[in-house]
Amino acid sequence: MTSSLDIGRYELKYMVHAEDVPHILEVSAPFVIPDPNGRPLRAGGSGYVVHSTYFDTPDLQSYDSRLNNCRVRRRVRARTYGKPGDRAPVFFELKRKMDDQVIKARAKVGDADLWTRVGDKPWVTFAASAPEASARVAHRFSNVIEQFGLIPVTSVHYDREVYIDPRPEYPKVRLTIDRHITASVRPPPDNLYPEPDIELFPPEWLVLELKFDGAQPRWMRQIVRDLGLVAESVSKFGLSVARGLRADRPREVEMMTPVTVLKRARAAA
Repeated sequence: MTSSLDIGRYELKYMVHAEDVPHILEVSAPFVIPDPNGRPLRAGGSGYVVHSTYFDTPDLQSYDSRLNNCRVRRRVRARTYGKPGDRAPVFFELKRKMDDQVIKARAKVGDADLWTRVGDKPWVTFAASAPEASARVAHRFSNVIEQFGLIPVTSVHYDREVYIDPRPEYPKVRLTIDRHITASVRPPPDNLYPEPDIELFPPEWLVLELKFDGAQPRWMRQIVRDLGLVAESVSKFGLSVARGLRADRPREVEMMTPVTVLKRARAAA
């Protein structure tokens, strides 16, 4: 399948310290397996090297909706994986978040190595040549960019370690751990792999994400309880814009930084 729609999935995010990872993996081990499609990562485990290019208006309306903590927020992004030359697929994603629930339309549209060869609006070309199963989402993605005059404002990069529930009746249950989170400011439209400009978090801080639909699995609740974790808003997009494009507004940078990280930094000061 090259196009998908996730409706009402829960995505709970937590900032965790690197020292917490062994316990997380120990508790989850009886219930999940490493994603069989993943590749070995530099810190161990398997998963994906992710590159997400985010689009916004020149005056950053999507960022402002995040800054103002609007109940409903939308994201427009192109995502690929690996490194240049890997012939990784490109996905167009339209994401809408309401409180903790996420609705995401995703379409596989082409080869990342072709992105640099099709002009200054590659999303238009990729949408026009998208496979039939992806065409509807791909055209909608391209039309949103053109209609609202969106531009690439930031590209976020990280290593994502992925664990999934192998039972077919639970396809949306997964645990992910993001490491080495960096960003590139104002990436050129034709480059899905720009060199990072900024490090978003100190290397000892990781993003844990617990994803599920319906009731949260008991083992997830145990991890949260054992480590005293608190779900919080962690926006890689928002923090990358704040630190990369609004660095002269320290209050915004502070607002975009997860509370857990701020508290630990203040305690250590």
